[in-house]
Amino acid sequence: MRIFIASIVLAIAYAIASCSARVVQYPSHIRVKRNSYIVQLYPTAQARCVQAIPGIQVSRHFDMFHGVAVSIGDSVHPSQVANIEGVKAVWPNRVFSLQYQNKTTNGSGEYLHQATRVHQAHTELGLNGTGIKIGIIDTGVDYTHPDLGACWKTPNCPWQYGGSYASDSLSPNDPPMDCMGHGTHVSGIIASRGDRVKGVAPQATLGMYRVFTCSSESADTNDANVIAAMEAAFQDGHDIISMSLGSETAWEEDPVAVLASKFVDAGVVMVVANGNSGASGLLTASTPAVGRNVISVGSVDNWNITSAHAIFTTHTGQHSVLFLPSAAPAPPFIIANNTLVVAPTDNTGSALPCTNITNDLSGKVALIQRGECTFSEKALNAQNAGAVAVVIYNNVDGMVDMAFDSNILIPGAFISMNDGRMVEESIRSGRTLVRALESDLITVPSPSGGHMSAFSSLGPTAELGLVPLISAPGGNILSTYPQSMGSYTSLSGTSMAAPYVAGAVALLKQARPDITATHIRELLVTTARPIADSSTGLVSNPYSSGGGLINIYDAIRARARIDPPLLSINNTRREHPGPINSYIRPINAYWEIHTLAIQNTDSAKSMRISLAHIAANSLTMFDKNGTLSQQLLTNQTMPTWPTNTSPVPANTLPQVLGIRGNTLVRPGQSTNITVFIAPPLGLPESERWFYGGFINFKLTWDGESTAFSHVVPYAGFNGDMRKLSVLASAPIGLPFLADSELEPIENVSELTISADTDVYLAVALDLPTRIFAASIVDATNTTRGYLPLGYSEYVGRTLLDEAPYYTIPVNRTVFHDTQMTNSSELSAGSYHVHLKVLRPFGDPARESDFQIWDSDTFKLGD
Repeated sequence: MRIFIASIVLAIAYAIASCSARVVQYPSHIRVKRNSYIVQLYPTAQARCVQAIPGIQVSRHFDMFHGVAVSIGDSVHPSQVANIEGVKAVWPNRVFSLQYQNKTTNGSGEYLHQATRVHQAHTELGLNGTGIKIGIIDTGVDYTHPDLGACWKTPNCPWQYGGSYASDSLSPNDPPMDCMGHGTHVSGIIASRGDRVKGVAPQATLGMYRVFTCSSESADTNDANVIAAMEAAFQDGHDIISMSLGSETAWEEDPVAVLASKFVDAGVVMVVANGNSGASGLLTASTPAVGRNVISVGSVDNWNITSAHAIFTTHTGQHSVLFLPSAAPAPPFIIANNTLVVAPTDNTGSALPCTNITNDLSGKVALIQRGECTFSEKALNAQNAGAVAVVIYNNVDGMVDMAFDSNILIPGAFISMNDGRMVEESIRSGRTLVRALESDLITVPSPSGGHMSAFSSLGPTAELGLVPLISAPGGNILSTYPQSMGSYTSLSGTSMAAPYVAGAVALLKQARPDITATHIRELLVTTARPIADSSTGLVSNPYSSGGGLINIYDAIRARARIDPPLLSINNTRREHPGPINSYIRPINAYWEIHTLAIQNTDSAKSMRISLAHIAANSLTMFDKNGTLSQQLLTNQTMPTWPTNTSPVPANTLPQVLGIRGNTLVRPGQSTNITVFIAPPLGLPESERWFYGGFINFKLTWDGESTAFSHVVPYAGFNGDMRKLSVLASAPIGLPFLADSELEPIENVSELTISADTDVYLAVALDLPTRIFAASIVDATNTTRGYLPLGYSEYVGRTLLDEAPYYTIPVNRTVFHDTQMTNSSELSAGSYHVHLKVLRPFGDPARESDFQIWDSDTFKLGD
């Protein structure tokens, strides 16, 4: 599951103002609360102008956001709210989900603190978060837990602020007891005081603002709850606000992201989980993590795993194999008695059974390799063949969390590639049995420990902004849990990484009380450690890791500032780099020149600078033919360059050259260093590579032999983003017109749509788009109006772990405005669908900046 909160501000109007506000329209896959909207007002407007309109009920007032949440009756259209004088914008009240994975494993908290150097901040510097206030917006907290103070708003209690802002709360003053577990887990990461779990900032003062209900069957909240909780946390004067929630969009125009950025401008440090959609590839960061100057956080896997294990009895003896159980609602992977394991094939002869399995698996456990289709498809085929359980093994190194669809009723376990091959070889050699008991736990080193978590969402933002900003431990993290649910458990997600950073920021603020939010952001990035990728011999791309693994000890002791702390490269030109002829051979390529200001904050010693470059992996989501990568679609991993640790030509890696700047900086003084950055010229632009690396400054001070490393991450696109296709390409069959079962309609030219015919436009977006417009055109090539749900702005790309495409009804109803207020019914005749989406960085006023798709002609019946 994921904790992510999506907000959209709706400008609601009644027919008073001559110019109506903007009503945001969401695409079909975005869940919203029915008849509920967020209304943003102009600074001089008052909420009473909205309250005075019949049929509109104001449910919440927002101060910093300057707006209200409203519910409207069926007779009121949101455009009527948008037309009220003083209304600036209107958003549907979007639904958010939690950003975390299922229960996974337990690990060593002490080693986490060693790797991030939190341990040194505790032991050498004596820091523990005393005097720093951290607000947490989450599912609540079990404040009776002994490791979390066992108190609520009493003297000397860590919990001095907060309340309940979920829709099932009668009053914000209600204690925010956690019924889901997520918030208690997050709280322990920040401030647990126990022996088993050691929080990052155990003496910080805390506030919990519950925004998730206990009555809902799903882990959801909405914009109204989140905005209200954010404003309450701000009013309570927190130094840091931690949010492990979000919504799938790569646009910073979202209202929750806008509000988070306002808080940063006011001096609050906003720490937000970047998202858990890494299996969908690039451009998967969520909001509000993409907000301007927000500290967005990616996840690194824990170094140790303590988990359940299964005993496989083979012809060579017994073997203990660690596994990750499939997420709920699948039953736990418990096999009390030794049970036969088989490796089935499907009706095509494939050992990756993605179609019906030919073996009789009654009473048996199926061993299946990952690949070519989803976990759920494999599990369903095994279930239909009679299997009592399914074991899926990886096709690459490492372990991943596995979730099944709700129709899977058998337990599942995920094991490593090496263990899977061992079991498969045993099956070929003879009879193989397996058993797994609930209480059996083992601890082993994690093969992915210290690497970026596979689930961690990647940047860039829709306009090539660099996210995440920083990374922290988030995979397989042991922390506190409600006592009614077992007191302790391990969870995975950027939900776990964000509170780790929030706690680390508390240590930094305790050590340096006058430090600003901007300075904190700079230090976290520039003192981080780039994360090695053992599969390539390079380091992880900044679009995956940001600056790298947090290094709070060096951040606290830093004596230099670098501005800007990161570089988002927006290549939109190809030309000869004339200004640097004397420094590099003439080239015809995309390039960037940036100037970095480096300040020596030591008041007594001069600082010397040497510059180096660390090249990172390049990433792509596409195959050479321009379609979405089959590797990404089948294995949830992206093509990476280099492909292995073998040496590669230098021109296939990005290059950085320092071309100007002083290398000696006097105490308290600054210097400017100018750098030239070139993309990996040896990688074909047609393969759409996203590249990056780190400008590494080695800093030494007079009389000291130890050099301190500061990095400036940079990342960009190897080509011109404006030329890229937004729509998923034709070879994978999209867009298309679909029937009521969402199957493609083969002969659209023979289609007649009547009142009892359900037809949809199915669309997948490989990239986000600023404008999405689907209209219907008649036989004279005249546009007759937008389809229902046919106009949206700031639309994110289609995520592979969500709906595979967006669906839009095609019928006789059309709308004549982007607000979807003025509709009419079309007469019988011949029509076709006309779809246009704005390319990256495109100008809405320039028709050539849109990508166009037209369906075949069909008929609308009487």
